[in-house]
Amino acid sequence: MKLMPCMIAVMAGLAGLGHSQTPDGDMDARSIVLPQRRVIPPVNRTVRQPVTLEKVNALVRVNGRSAQTTLELSVHNGGNVPTEAELVLPVPEGVVVKGFYYGDGKASWQASLMPADEARRLYDRIVARRLDPALLEFAGFGAIRSSVFPVPARSSVKLGVVYEQLLTPVDGRLDYVLPRTEALSGHAAWTMRVEISPGTAGIGNVFTPSHPMERHRLKDETLVLTLAEEKMSPGPFRLSWMESAAKKGEAFYGPDISVYAAPDAENGRNGYFLAMLGKDSPGNEKQIRRELTLVLDRSGSMRGEKLASMKEAAKQIISGLNPGERFNVITYNEGVNLFEAAPVERNAATEKAAHVWLDAVVAHGGTNIHEALATALAQPSREGMLPVVLFLTDGLPTIGRTSEKSIASLAGEGNREGRRIFTIGVGEDVNAPLLRRMAEISGGLPSYVLSGENLELKLAQVFRQLYGPVFRNVRYSVCSLDGREQPGRVQDAIPSGRLPDIYSGAPAVLAGRYVGTSPFLLKGTCLDRSNREQSFSVVVEPERISSVKDDFTARIWAARKIGSLETALMDMGADPAHTGVLGNDPRTRELVEEIMQLSRDFGILSSAASFFADDGGSAPWRGESVSPSSSRFRDYGRVMQESREGLGSIALQRNAVEKKRELSVNKFNRQMDKHGRSVSFEGTAQIAQNGYFNQNGVWMENTVLRTPDKESPVRTVQVGTPEYAAVADKLINTNRQGLLALDGSVMIRLDGETVLMQNSFP
Repeated sequence: MKLMPCMIAVMAGLAGLGHSQTPDGDMDARSIVLPQRRVIPPVNRTVRQPVTLEKVNALVRVNGRSAQTTLELSVHNGGNVPTEAELVLPVPEGVVVKGFYYGDGKASWQASLMPADEARRLYDRIVARRLDPALLEFAGFGAIRSSVFPVPARSSVKLGVVYEQLLTPVDGRLDYVLPRTEALSGHAAWTMRVEISPGTAGIGNVFTPSHPMERHRLKDETLVLTLAEEKMSPGPFRLSWMESAAKKGEAFYGPDISVYAAPDAENGRNGYFLAMLGKDSPGNEKQIRRELTLVLDRSGSMRGEKLASMKEAAKQIISGLNPGERFNVITYNEGVNLFEAAPVERNAATEKAAHVWLDAVVAHGGTNIHEALATALAQPSREGMLPVVLFLTDGLPTIGRTSEKSIASLAGEGNREGRRIFTIGVGEDVNAPLLRRMAEISGGLPSYVLSGENLELKLAQVFRQLYGPVFRNVRYSVCSLDGREQPGRVQDAIPSGRLPDIYSGAPAVLAGRYVGTSPFLLKGTCLDRSNREQSFSVVVEPERISSVKDDFTARIWAARKIGSLETALMDMGADPAHTGVLGNDPRTRELVEEIMQLSRDFGILSSAASFFADDGGSAPWRGESVSPSSSRFRDYGRVMQESREGLGSIALQRNAVEKKRELSVNKFNRQMDKHGRSVSFEGTAQIAQNGYFNQNGVWMENTVLRTPDKESPVRTVQVGTPEYAAVADKLINTNRQGLLALDGSVMIRLDGETVLMQNSFP
């Protein structure tokens, strides 16, 4: 490796140390590189801190039960003189350091592994000297600490750290954690890539509760998950997967089941749980044959490019069907036209005939959604096939029966063959709540094609979702261990009674609250791709598996609950008796109050928040009490009920559906606003089971917001004092130490009193 003269001079001063750890007395003069967040500056605060963390690339390779993590860091010195830095990398206990390199030449450098208790003492020393509690949120982890290295002036250097760990299975599940900060600010850009080789046990039911990941398989069945964000969501990266029972020789063909649980912070005998049911198949398994009906809008508003794109996409979809699969095409305006009286097998002759028939389709007239849907659902279905409807429209129901309730009822009670309806709304002049409801009632999904989006591409994306579920008709019940139904052990279960279809790589989720710590049984049945009934069951033991470290279970449950309540409120808007202002209807008041309380308690902003929070820091209930008389309350209900069409309506549906299907916590509360823009809310934070809201520079815990000020005198503790350290220890013991990473001051409730923690030096 070629070294600049200034670097040689710096290294010469370290030669006598033999690349060993420098004494802590010299720590004050150097920067501490903390990859999980940022660079902690030297103690000398009169010098502008020139060292920054530019980027982190993380690569995790899993082979069987062994995981190797490689972190490559880019550190930049923007100053005019070389400076010294040291790496402190919090890691899980039990890792083994395999390598540490410095510079583009990957020259070998020295690093040591510190156990958790020794790492904690190092964290405390850094906090005491620099009055920066950033490291304390990693209490309980070990640490990799490097020898001091130089960072040349106006240059960047690369650091590489490689460590390995052996993952211990718990109930057939392997869990991987990469510690990262809960801070919403100060992040370098991160990329993540995880490669999971199937090993001897195989891969089943992969779950990333912390960050949404793109996934694909390599030819050797290695599962690859990737995440590339300029601003990666805060919090540790978590990954779990089941060791697939089928490849162990065990005769089990149902879904893999994994259960996570966390105790309620206020009543430890109760808590929250997530049951994940899935099968991450390699893609070469038998696919259930589909019976697809395309229902296409040819009203006057479809003229031009929309009609041409729709017809071309329909032709590609028909051509993409597998041998033995069946299809039909229905077009509609004020009337309905069928390609065939019933679905036909796709072959060269029927494909060619369908293409010719589509070429003759022209656009004019109104939009009779009810009759088009009724015609599609009345078709006879071939036994043993999966009947699916892809329903496209660019307008509102204007002809025939136009009642939302009537059309939605047809999609549910009138759907005798159990067809899954996948709806596609084109443009902004659609009844978005109706399309969402048609899809959800039938077990399908809604999609929307906005202005500027490619209709042909969107239709192709929806079609790829229709390859057929791994399991369908998934039903469950809650029982005692002897098999007797015991529904009272679970409350607020989402969904209730029946789970959505299970697709490869997309598990079904049962979220709920458990009551009591004694074990109970979740069991159920489903149909597999061969149309055979499979049974499944899992014993849930809250006392054994419940952990405060799995607090994501509470937040995912709360998000799904909010989404369910939002859609229920919007569905009430389909009835003219409930539109407009809330008035005195107790049903709407109850829904709004519950949504707003969950939003406050967990820091999960509801869909309507983006409709009145232009600064990214407001919330519907800030600055006033949650009561039916408040203006925010009335505005909230009006927004959620009145909007039946337009871009704002589509945004509300998208937001609510994404919450109802949430698989990874949404720390930035990203959602779509009424203008169709993606917005996030950095004035809110979700840590442990609490929501935090930035009010005039102070992070307010939800427990403080619901405590009357007159009953709560405030005790102030300043970072660097013994009082602060004592409070920090209590937070660490209850898994709330992530709030130590929030910049500025944080007001919390602790042991019955209100405490203002000043996390930075004044």
